[in-house]
Amino acid sequence: MKKNITTLLILTLLVTKLFAAMPFFSGYAGLLTNLSLDENGEDFNPIVTTETFFNGQLDFSGVFILRGEFFLQTTDITNQNLFDDAFTENAFFKIEELSGTFFIKQAHSTSYINLFLGDFEPIGSDIFLRRQFGIQPISSPLTESWHSLSGASVYPFYGAGLSYTLHFEKPYALNFALYDNMQNDEEENLSIHTLNFDLRFATVQKNFTIDTCAGLAFPLESQDDTGTDVVLLVRRMQVHAGINMLLGNKSQFSLFTQAGFNKLTLSPSASEDDDTLNKLSFSDLYFLVEPRFNFRQFSLNFSIFNTPRDSAGDMLYLKRMVNANDDVLNLLGANITIYTDHLYLSNINATFGIHTTFAYIDSDLSQLESNIMSFMNWNYKLCITPYTEIPLLGGTFNAAFSMSIFDFMTNWKNAMLLTIGFKNQF
Repeated sequence: MKKNITTLLILTLLVTKLFAAMPFFSGYAGLLTNLSLDENGEDFNPIVTTETFFNGQLDFSGVFILRGEFFLQTTDITNQNLFDDAFTENAFFKIEELSGTFFIKQAHSTSYINLFLGDFEPIGSDIFLRRQFGIQPISSPLTESWHSLSGASVYPFYGAGLSYTLHFEKPYALNFALYDNMQNDEEENLSIHTLNFDLRFATVQKNFTIDTCAGLAFPLESQDDTGTDVVLLVRRMQVHAGINMLLGNKSQFSLFTQAGFNKLTLSPSASEDDDTLNKLSFSDLYFLVEPRFNFRQFSLNFSIFNTPRDSAGDMLYLKRMVNANDDVLNLLGANITIYTDHLYLSNINATFGIHTTFAYIDSDLSQLESNIMSFMNWNYKLCITPYTEIPLLGGTFNAAFSMSIFDFMTNWKNAMLLTIGFKNQF
């Protein structure tokens, strides 16, 4: 009885403290417009699509935080038939994150209990480091995304579950996550519930930042080989892992590294001829190695990367390479970025840069094993993208113009893409 009374008193005190003051609201929103030309038409028919995200949070006295993040993408808004049918699917809506976080402060640590739905603090994104340690963004400019505040990740997932983070007095954090997500079974042509267990460690030091995660996933089946319903059946186990790391002095020279893989499926009954089990597919492997050189007037980043389709499709400067072809599984390539944030327009400090990206869009390593010169027949792209970021009206105005050099020779309309966006924090 005493234990029940004590527990009730503690819960009462927490609820009283939670609603003792009005919650503090803050948010972040962005709107991006993509402008291209009709690749098949003879006239100059523009294609205009938009991407919008909104992130908002309610902070209840530092005891509980409620977050919501939403993404909306439209089809071509210049299409004359867009509004003819009220039931036409003219936009894609996605809940990127719904989460609630409870704070429990101890003498030498702080605990965070999270309940979430969506792609919550994905590995590869620096959102976990920013929330836990309050650091500035460290992700590569090449992987910038307008889908959410988190940005692109090593292996995107969409699940529902809970996580527990223990943040020590020193700059170390441990995270345990348990969540369920859906995976497509190509053989059975259906979606299967998958139970995931993840362990995560992160720290921020003077010249060293790391965020690493590894986990196991268990697809849960409800029927055996004879088609009989069962309570629970686990035939396979999957492994996933990722790392986000920055070494060196950010004001001079640093090395940024991302790596990981989405799904290594292990099965004791797999045959030697099965290429999908007990083997890591190159199309599921993600890596980005980026040395960064900071000079007095400009900065230079050189990147070598392999990006799976799901990750590249969320990235502002790489999505066009994969979205133009449904058969693309991954991008293997290199990028050089030169930019300066010392460009002054009156009293405004603007940023201007150029991405030069070369990538193979159908890199089949199985052919490379039999013929080392087969990579010469791979389909490749070369894109040059100047971009700018200008502080405006309390937010940031973004613009980029991308040109695919090789496509320009055959179909110049399909070779160009103009993006204009605006982000604002409130």
